[in-house]
Amino acid sequence: ADARFAAPRVPVSDEVFALSPAMRRYLAEELLPRARQRGARAALLGMLQDPRQLQLSYRTDFTRNAAEAFEARSGNCLSLVILTAAFARELQLPVRFQSVYGEQSWSRAGGYAHLTGHVNLALTREGPQARGAVVGESPVVIDFLPPDQVAGHRARYIDEATVVAMYLNNRAVEALTSGDVDTAYWWARAAMEKQPRFLSAYNTLGVVYRRRGELAAAEQVLA
Repeated sequence: ADARFAAPRVPVSDEVFALSPAMRRYLAEELLPRARQRGARAALLGMLQDPRQLQLSYRTDFTRNAAEAFEARSGNCLSLVILTAAFARELQLPVRFQSVYGEQSWSRAGGYAHLTGHVNLALTREGPQARGAVVGESPVVIDFLPPDQVAGHRARYIDEATVVAMYLNNRAVEALTSGDVDTAYWWARAAMEKQPRFLSAYNTLGVVYRRRGELAAAEQVLA
């Protein structure tokens, strides 16, 4: 129902893994030299674990794409997963995105109840010739929550389109919570188009219609 909503205040984009010029400099000056010396996997893990490098902090205030998370040196679990995957892609390291069962929480903001899930990623290997990998290496799970918060939880594989849809849906929810119903519509619309099987985006769009007073449209999309 595009005609019922004004244009978004900020551009809606699904290019979440795009590297900024600053990221490309970091890749060329820091990551690639370490990858040649120690292997791509070790270089990426060092980026995340070495206090002399990025020093990323976990913050849930706003969902960032890779470039925004790099600039801020912070993000929620989804933002930091996207940032890590963006660099892994440049290092030709295969990754597997995962949704973690059991790590969900409810909160309330802006008159809405929010159910928040959790994602992480695993560095995998596609055959013995994968760059930076050694034959027999097992996947390494990268999680930005403390180990005691995710210990024992199961995870399921999710594809890249779902990860991008999660980002788009988060931006929709954040816009809706701040009162910008028009912008929320366009982010939710983009999430549904990116991954039609991601049902949370339908829920968000239904709430957007309801807040705008389009009750018949809300009922239809929620059904």
